[in-house]
Amino acid sequence: MFAIFCRRGLRVPCKDCIFVGPQILAPQNAVLVKPFSSRKPSPSVCENASEQSFTVSYLVNSCGLSSNDAVSVSKKVCFKSPEKPDAVLELLRQYGFTDAHIPRLVISWPGVFVACPNKTLLPKLEFFRSIGVPLPVLAQNLSVYPTILKKSLKNSLIPLCNDFRCLLQSDERVVHIFSRAPRAFAGGWSKEMISHIISILRERGMPESSIVSLFLHQPFMLHIGRDKLAAHVDRAIEMGFDISKGKFIRAIQVFVDLSESTLKHKMEAYRKCGWSESDAIAAFSRYPLCMKLSEKKIMANMDFLVNKLGCKPAAIAQCPVILGMSLDKRIKPRCLVARILNEKGLKNMTSVTYLLVVSEEKFLKRYIAKYKGDVPELLDIYRGKLSRP
Repeated sequence: MFAIFCRRGLRVPCKDCIFVGPQILAPQNAVLVKPFSSRKPSPSVCENASEQSFTVSYLVNSCGLSSNDAVSVSKKVCFKSPEKPDAVLELLRQYGFTDAHIPRLVISWPGVFVACPNKTLLPKLEFFRSIGVPLPVLAQNLSVYPTILKKSLKNSLIPLCNDFRCLLQSDERVVHIFSRAPRAFAGGWSKEMISHIISILRERGMPESSIVSLFLHQPFMLHIGRDKLAAHVDRAIEMGFDISKGKFIRAIQVFVDLSESTLKHKMEAYRKCGWSESDAIAAFSRYPLCMKLSEKKIMANMDFLVNKLGCKPAAIAQCPVILGMSLDKRIKPRCLVARILNEKGLKNMTSVTYLLVVSEEKFLKRYIAKYKGDVPELLDIYRGKLSRP
């Protein structure tokens, strides 16, 4: 068992759009989705020192670039007057780009000043706004992934959004994907790729609700490629995870995010804390994210639970979620309350795990409010506003 664990049609709220079933077609005479040539314009090359000096000065004063970055960008794009770049900047600011976004965008894509504001940039900006992407999110994601603005609206962005909507059944969910995984729109994703991923998951018995959940909540996983994803899915199934449960997706998340050497290192950390291999496997099956905790957090929480509270390491493996809790904000304050109540003979702490996993609302009701008359300062002690007398 240990060997298994450690082995190597989107609807756009635009009256001009034409809908055919779930698909979106570009309106015949609409400017915003007019098809453009795929040929990329070549940035102007500065012909003399005066033009380069103007470009550098503009990039520093109008775009907020450092002198070094401005010089570097001026070798890729050059302009003789401020009219064109001013028009680009004005458009970007209308769509939420701030002084923090613009330098990042310009450094990543100097050609933004060559793009036609009304024909190349505006249609895509307006498209994303029309489907509900908040302007701050739009500016943040496009400044990090300016490749999105280079994509064809008709041939790339709209079809991709259609495919997502067919799967997710909600405009809001498509916006959620854009917000969390803008890389999906920058390149590499296609209808064929999405179809292959869905086929892999369906063939292995994953229900539609879980597939939607995977796309919606862990879209970063889907960048790893079909073969790797299939291997991680098979690995989780082999370890006994129920493919219809959320733990299955979290197990895949761990396999995607952590290398084999990192997993082995985490296993070694748990061994130092008293876990056997079977304890580690049991803990992983209950709380896969325990393998993503830092070694510092693992050691600190295990030390307190074992050496201060007297918990058995094997018992912690049966409720590993407590290892992910904050030692200073949850574990220690709750244990302090329980100790005070125990010393006053008001309540014995029979289960450490229950004390820690019970919701905040129930904890306050059962451990604080119930004994307000006996220990009126207990709530302030719990919240760190008052030291224990």
